[in-house]
Amino acid sequence: MDINAYEITSHTVKNTYMKHLLLTLALIFFMFYIRAQNKKIDSLNNLIALSKTDTARINLLNAKANAYTENSLDSSISIAKMAVEKAKQVHYQKGEAAAYNILGTAYTYKGSFEPALYNYKIAEQLYRQAADSEGLNKVYRGYGMYYGMQSKYDSSIVFFQKNVDYDERNGREKDLTSAYQNIAVSYTMLSNYKQALFYQSKALHLAESRNDITAQAYINLNMGISYSNVHDYARAEALYKKAIQLAQQAQIKNVELYGYANISSAYEMLQRYQEMYDNATKAVLLGRQLGDDAIVASSLSRAAKALAYQKNFKEAEKMSMQSIAIADSAGTPMTVFQTMSDMGFIKKVQQQYQQAIQYYEKGFAALKDADMFDEQIGSAYSDLSACYEQQGLYKKALAAFKTATHISDSIRSRENIRKATELSMNYDFAKKEQAIKAEQDKQNAIAHARQLALIIGLGCTVVLIIGAVVAYRNKQKANVLLQHQKGKLEKTLTELKATQTQLIQSEKMASLGELTAGIAHEIQNPLNFVNNFSEVSQELLEEMEEQINAGNTQEARSISAEVRQNLQKILHHGKRADAIVKGMLQHSRKSTGQKELTDINALADEYLRLSYHGLRAKDKLFTTALQTDFDKSAVKINVVPQDVGRAFLNLFTNAFYAVRQKQKQLSTASYEPLVAVSTRKLENAVAISVRDNGNGISDEHVSKIFQPFFTTKPTGEGTGLGLSLSYDIITKEHGGTLTVQSQEGEYAEFIITLPA
Repeated sequence: MDINAYEITSHTVKNTYMKHLLLTLALIFFMFYIRAQNKKIDSLNNLIALSKTDTARINLLNAKANAYTENSLDSSISIAKMAVEKAKQVHYQKGEAAAYNILGTAYTYKGSFEPALYNYKIAEQLYRQAADSEGLNKVYRGYGMYYGMQSKYDSSIVFFQKNVDYDERNGREKDLTSAYQNIAVSYTMLSNYKQALFYQSKALHLAESRNDITAQAYINLNMGISYSNVHDYARAEALYKKAIQLAQQAQIKNVELYGYANISSAYEMLQRYQEMYDNATKAVLLGRQLGDDAIVASSLSRAAKALAYQKNFKEAEKMSMQSIAIADSAGTPMTVFQTMSDMGFIKKVQQQYQQAIQYYEKGFAALKDADMFDEQIGSAYSDLSACYEQQGLYKKALAAFKTATHISDSIRSRENIRKATELSMNYDFAKKEQAIKAEQDKQNAIAHARQLALIIGLGCTVVLIIGAVVAYRNKQKANVLLQHQKGKLEKTLTELKATQTQLIQSEKMASLGELTAGIAHEIQNPLNFVNNFSEVSQELLEEMEEQINAGNTQEARSISAEVRQNLQKILHHGKRADAIVKGMLQHSRKSTGQKELTDINALADEYLRLSYHGLRAKDKLFTTALQTDFDKSAVKINVVPQDVGRAFLNLFTNAFYAVRQKQKQLSTASYEPLVAVSTRKLENAVAISVRDNGNGISDEHVSKIFQPFFTTKPTGEGTGLGLSLSYDIITKEHGGTLTVQSQEGEYAEFIITLPA
């Protein structure tokens, strides 16, 4: 199976209530990737024994390895390695590449991402050598899974888009359906439901054109889920009903089951509680037939909640207790949470607050090791807060209310990220459309020119004069066409410049992200001091009030002095936080290009510290020695501090990346990572050196290091613009120099000189 674990892993934190939603997405890809794994292993063994050629035997071994990815990853890896060795012995390059690709898939499913990437890279190299575009397409699909299972959905979209482009070019409609669904899943995980629905709609159109009832059932169900995620429950209801109808027609019990469960949730949001109950009970019956205890428990709980909405509390409690018992035996934390919190809701609406609290607390205990936040969990915390308040437990009520508010803020933050991602994706899509249109215009112009040439030739054979007239007129038309093409070229140049500006801005925003992580680390300490001294002062004031009431004025004065000292400390650390925030605003402010006298030592030290803390915020296990040697005689020089700081940040970030990569490769106590920064005063300039003892840069790459878009980092980890932008800032904007010295495997040193 090519796509399965990706979807299940991706949705673990996406929806706490709907186990059926997770499996739905997994089943889609099971249905579309019907390959050799559908053959029984015994049958494959018989075919291998009967095979008469080496290539046939290797192909069957690969089919067997691929089949085992469904139920035994270790067996899949063992067989694929055997296929690699046999393919090498007979120089069967295509079979060797296929085996490496299967190894990449199996390791991806295991979560062993380093060997997965290693095998995918070899498969890609072999397919490129053989000019096998179909094989490359399979590797790209593997890369999409590889990045998707690590929640790197932007990178997974890049490779799934390659699948879509290849299948569209080659008219592979059946493969296109699955390609559209793959990319839709990644967009869904980025909460970009607009793009997800766009590709799901295209997949549905293809399935309908082939009258593929099975595919239509799956796609309708998933489109219903997408519309539910954007709260369009009326449209979701229609799609769920269609999915159920098609599933019954094609006898796909799983889709029918998930259809009932999902539409029951939609009816709750539409406040149609009898229909909510009816469909939940249908899901219970079908879930029991299929032996899915978790969905039986969650659907029973939903049916019980529907009865509570209708004031039938006795039956609701009875059914809810059944769901709790089944959920406990199923052992799924998310299902236990749903059943417990639904019983808490049933008790709450009956004003049985103490019992409601017990069930809510048991539900949250089931999720204690899960970092899950969604609207339903936030709503449950809000209900628990209300129950605490009714019982006079105001501190607990406040804590639960704060948690509900935190979840609400987190959801709004995810929505903002989704909107930003959607803008980016729309921009990429527009660029693609422009490229297609430009190619079409080019083809039209060529065809038009050929037509004109034919007319001219025919005219010349009739009458020379007529030919001359036609040639003259065609020359005029050609001039018009050239003017038109010139206009298009100028427009394209303008668009390219705009794109360049946007890419540069994107790199600048990435730098700001690095700064923000470091600043967040810096600001945490003064905030902790402010909080601690505030709490201590509050306790001292309460104690002072007691001493005053007792007539002990001497002790009260002593406490007053302590409070005054604490207030001075709070003021001091508050000013620290204020200075850090002002510094952040200074860094995020758009550069005006105005040069000003700047202490280059202080600027380098500040950005070094922020860059290091920014990296530490993302990887708390990373440490490195920092060595600074600043020449105090280096006077202030005229620079644009925001731009030079950005250049420093790029160099520091690259240095930390280099030592971290070498640290991962060696993983020995003998290697001590070091990043050294120094300045020195020259005759008419100041020199700044950034040196690391990482892997260095090869001679082949040194000459290209400052070229735009050149990077040695893996796909998805760098744009290749950082050093190019830094070079332009130093050389073009400030009239300085930026050079590099390196010994591969030992060190790399970047040296900046700025006019004094």
